[in-house]
Amino acid sequence: MNKRYIPGVIVVEGIHDVAKISLLYDSCFVVTNGYEIVKEEKDFLIHLPSDVRVIILTDDDEAGEKIRKELNEIKANAINIRIKAPQKSKKKGVAECDIKDIQNSLDIYSVEQMDFVDVDLYSFGVKGRSNSSKVMEHISKTFHLGKCSYKNIVKRINLLHIKIEDIIKEIEYAFGR
Repeated sequence: MNKRYIPGVIVVEGIHDVAKISLLYDSCFVVTNGYEIVKEEKDFLIHLPSDVRVIILTDDDEAGEKIRKELNEIKANAINIRIKAPQKSKKKGVAECDIKDIQNSLDIYSVEQMDFVDVDLYSFGVKGRSNSSKVMEHISKTFHLGKCSYKNIVKRINLLHIKIEDIIKEIEYAFGR
């Protein structure tokens, strides 16, 4: 099955939510890990251009509502989606929701394929070198990419409309390449 792409950012509470949604969709995710949104992730969301869609899909509980409220203050135009977990489920989170309910809620925001510039992380040292983790950390801080994996950095670079030339210049300046 081909996954559809949801342009923008989907905010969820945990990695199990990402795993469940990723069965159907490819997207950029921000994971809050419970009641708190990490400072770097807030910074990423704050720096997103206004044309980038932010979808909040937190659990239907106290923690989810707290996060939702805080995120709506950061991104007033965020899309809030609520999905109810099955009654028989002990937990009431997104990860416990029926996959069809998730699909019904998110399909309207999805497209067939990603439309972004591919970035070769090896070519400018963000991956594959002895100091890659330091380069990644520096680039993340400098360009407000938040706490992201190598897999998500390309999506975030595109969402923030960052030019590769600017990243290369910063790496050369900071690391003397």
